[in-house]
Order: sequence, then structure tokens, then C-alpha cells
Amino acid sequence: MGIKKVWYRVADAADIAPGAGLKVKVGTDDDCAVFRTVSGEFYAAGILCPHQNELLDRGRLEECEVICRRHHLRFDLRSGNCTNACGYSLRTFELREEFGEIFVARWEDE
Repeated sequence: MGIKKVWYRVADAADIAPGAGLKVKVGTDDDCAVFRTVSGEFYAAGILCPHQNELLDRGRLEECEVICRRHHLRFDLRSGNCTNACGYSLRTFELREEFGEIFVARWEDE
């Protein structure tokens, strides 16, 4: 028995405004948000700030970073790394856009 990558359609690209995030469900995993930068790039990451569980889909985006509303921790959406405090990181997900649809991958048991 092994694991395989499964792609899930999670949203239409038009549903996510530039500079915003949207909570999505990836299979049975609802701990994910898709973010669209002002320049139009899409990223997928965990929805909760690992510091105190604030919802990040409501955070502010600056370029490729989402900023938590509660304590202003900044997370690079490309890597998940916190850029202004040590010891925190977000889970990131592989994402692809095809014909205006957003797909996010998750590894699952076969």
C-alpha cells in the first residue's frame, strides 16, 4: 500500500478577488485557503495561523505574504515560512489553475 497525489477542484478563479483569500475544502480536508495576489498568482495554504488559530483567509495580502490579523505574523505563501517570527510555518499545498478552475493536490493512501 502506498500514497498517491489526488487533485481536487476547489473553486473558480473568478470567485477569488485579487488580494483576497477563500476557504476551500480539499477532499475531506477543510484546513485550506486559496489566496490570489494582487498580481493574479494563486497559492494554497493552511487556513489557520499556527500561532493562535486566527483564520488567514481574512488576513491581508502583501505580494506573496499573508498577514495574520491578530498578531501580524507574516507567512510566505510560496514556502509557508513565517518571515517575521521564528518557529512558525504554514502547511502549503500544490495548486494549479486550468481554464479558470483552481485545483489543489493532497496526498492520500491508495
